[in-house]
This record gives sequence, structure tokens and C-alpha cells, in this order.
Amino acid sequence: MKGLFQGLSHNPESAVHAFESKPDLDHMLDTTRYTDRGKYLGPALQAAVTGLADGDSTSIAPPHSATQVHIMANIMHAVAQPGGGIGESMAGVDLVHKGLGDSFGNMAAAYMPEISQKLYDGDSAKYIFLTNSEDPSGLGRPEDVGRFLSAVSEDPAGRAGIVLGESIYTSGLMETHLSDPSLFDGPDRQVLESIGSNAGLIEGIVAHSVADSEVRDAVEGQNAYNEDLKAKGDYAKTWISTGMTFLKVPERLGGDVMGGFLGGGIGAVASAAVDHLLDGQKMSGARDEALYQSAGDLYDSRASVSR
Repeated sequence: MKGLFQGLSHNPESAVHAFESKPDLDHMLDTTRYTDRGKYLGPALQAAVTGLADGDSTSIAPPHSATQVHIMANIMHAVAQPGGGIGESMAGVDLVHKGLGDSFGNMAAAYMPEISQKLYDGDSAKYIFLTNSEDPSGLGRPEDVGRFLSAVSEDPAGRAGIVLGESIYTSGLMETHLSDPSLFDGPDRQVLESIGSNAGLIEGIVAHSVADSEVRDAVEGQNAYNEDLKAKGDYAKTWISTGMTFLKVPERLGGDVMGGFLGGGIGAVASAAVDHLLDGQKMSGARDEALYQSAGDLYDSRASVSR
């Protein structure tokens, strides 16, 4: 099985076929309860839902197909389940601690456009959170999405993936709208406030999860998270060049690559956002400290990131 998963991680098309059946997917996830297969299964799942082979930092990620979004929705649903949801007694959050957390975080980063559209409470979501996904609203219930983000945040590497992915997508999205105001039929202030509000919600969910004392103890005063964030920072920059978080503007809006990131404009902004986030770890009272150490309430965290 390990060899199969390793093979699938390097063949995204085959990985899609392997995991598109929910019963098959659930069975593979359930087998991680008694084995160390999780660290091999994670990259295979990541290849399936992103369309990029494990370790490929040169190819451009294809638009998410409806089937890929369906697989991602099933993964989120599995992780969101309470005890008894996977197999006989395994809670979905347990999957995060079976070697899958890092990959789950990368997958969340790749699906920031769909996650943002699902969590945003408004009819204008598709005009604000740009994506060329075949099924932008196909991630299932917002409750599953929120519980997935919260569960993955219990793993330091998974949390780093979510935060970096959200930061890259948000910075590029804001720059794109400011560069081309015609993308949204409304005032700049409205679109920027909407983007900021959603960023606050996503990182608020992360902060609320980490505020739990048991999780805080598990990451040893944020040291593990800071180390994983730094390690993932350079890797996250490849997401910019592969289009893993910068997807094309929908065809109905012109179909150009979002902000022309391949030309370096938006990519430079996003790279700066990553560097700023990493540098912030060294600063007293930085955003990470404020959110993850002292923010005991979801709404305080949400407001902090939004501002």
C-alpha cells in the first residue's frame, strides 16, 4: 500500500481515479488507524486534489475539476466527523495526527478560493474570491470546511500551510482587484472589507483551535509551529509559480491568469507577504503572537486579522 500511495503521489490522474469513490477513500483513510501509511497517503491525496505531482514545483496547476472538488469535499467531511465518523470509533481529527496533517494543510492552501467562497456569507462571493474551479461552491457544508480547518490547525505543519496559503491568496486577490476594479461591480472598499473579513474568519478558526490548552501544550509554546512555518515558507513560494493558490480569472471575466502573476507582478506581492509573515515570528507582539497566544475568542482573532 505504501508503494501504491507513493506511485499515486506522482501521478495525479491515477490518484483522482483511486480516490473519487467515497467508500474507497474512507477505507484508505481508516487504514491509517493501525499503520504508518498516513505519511504516504497524504501526498497521494494532495496529488489527486491539486493536479500536481508530489515535488513538482515547475508545472502549472490545472483548474480544479468537479471530480477533484468532490474528492476534497469528501476529505473535509471525513476530517470534520466526530468520534464514530470514520471506521468504528476514529474521530476525523485523529487523521490529522496520523501523518496527514502536513498534506491537509497544503491541500487547504490550494483550495483557498473555494474555501473562501464557501465561508463568505454573501451573494457576491464568486465575484470577489476569484477562481476558475469547475465547482467553486462544491466543498459541501460550511460547517465541514470550518471543522476541517480547525482540526488541521492542531498539526503545526498543517497550520502553517493554512496560514501561508491564506496570506498568499489574500495578498494576490487584493492586488488583483485593485489592479482591475472592473472585476467587481462595486466600490473598492467593499471588496477589500470582504476579503479582510474572510481572512479574519479563516485565521480566527485557526487561532480558536490553537487556543485550546492541550493543543498549545502540544506545540510547546509555538516553537514547533514557528519552525514548521519557516520550513514551509520557501516551499510555499513555489505555490505562487505553480498557480496552486493563484488560479485563473474565470473565463466570464476575461480568463487571464490572475493579475499576470507569471510576469512577476502579483508573484512579487505574494512573495513579500510570505517574507513579512515569516519575519513577524521574530517580532514581539507580532500577529502570530497576538492571535495564537492571547486570542482566546474566535471573534477577537477574526477582528485582528481583518484589521
